[in-house]
Amino acid sequence: MARLTITLVFMIFIVFPVSAKDLKFAVVPKYHGVFFNQSGDGCKDAAAQIEGVECVYRGPDKGDVRMQDKIIEQLINEGIDGIAVAVTESDFLARSSMQKAIKAGIPVITYDSDFDTPTLGKYKNLRLAYIGTDNFELGRAFAEQLKKLRPEGGTLIIQTGRPDSPNLNLRIMGLRSALSGKTYQTPPGKMLKNDNGWTEVRRPIPNYDKINRAVKQLESVLKVQPNRADSFIAVGGWPQNDEYRYREMIAPFKVKLDRKEVVIVISDASDGQLAMLRDHLAHGNVGQKPYEMGKQAILTLHKIVNKQKYKKVIYTPLTYCTPNNYDTCTK
Repeated sequence: MARLTITLVFMIFIVFPVSAKDLKFAVVPKYHGVFFNQSGDGCKDAAAQIEGVECVYRGPDKGDVRMQDKIIEQLINEGIDGIAVAVTESDFLARSSMQKAIKAGIPVITYDSDFDTPTLGKYKNLRLAYIGTDNFELGRAFAEQLKKLRPEGGTLIIQTGRPDSPNLNLRIMGLRSALSGKTYQTPPGKMLKNDNGWTEVRRPIPNYDKINRAVKQLESVLKVQPNRADSFIAVGGWPQNDEYRYREMIAPFKVKLDRKEVVIVISDASDGQLAMLRDHLAHGNVGQKPYEMGKQAILTLHKIVNKQKYKKVIYTPLTYCTPNNYDTCTK
């Protein structure tokens, strides 16, 4: 009887082998919003195509490096198998939650916003790959749109998020480089002072990823009589992330925009932003591919965990949108 029992157990083991471990990969944005939520969609769709893989899309409600750090710690404690993070502030994350991820043997990649060069130099093997926009080139793209609108140059105000955000400082450096024709070694470069006809009237305005603040900052620029600045560049999509609020704010200044008394170029090209471009409520948008970032993040983490070859840098493409091509620019 004992021999029969052993045989049956062996047969059951053969017929029902233990399945491979399910994998959970996290995509951690800077904050929840129109742009980053698209990366969550890409993450979930990619995971759905791979058997045994789950996407966990989790981030702070607003741009807060400490909250982002705590969320990463939570994911580590939950036993996550890989993390893709849009870096809010390089040094803080590198010396805190990233060290815990490394000790736990959890692979980390970055998307949208990479660790800055000094941090990558200080902490070896901090992340295994970067996926997202070439942020310096995005800055140059802003400049090229602006130069078409103001070929003789002008006075400029730049809006940014956190002043220590690595990807945003790269965008500002690209913008300043393309307008001035100068080469800068350290982001965000130097303020424009009559460089090729371009002058910044003040240092970049930080909104700390707060949409309401971003809208009010643009409103303040437009209210000035006469115009202190004739050009406004937002290196992120903040002022347009709440379409209703932006439309309400911009309506009294529609004549100024039509006459190009102030030229507005803003990052990103969501459906709402393209609708505002159609209605001539901005002069240009340079779009990114957040959905593709989230998708490639999952595919890359899956390759890393399975010890397959993967690309250490994947640059996602840009789209160049104007009121004339708003309906085709992202196709």
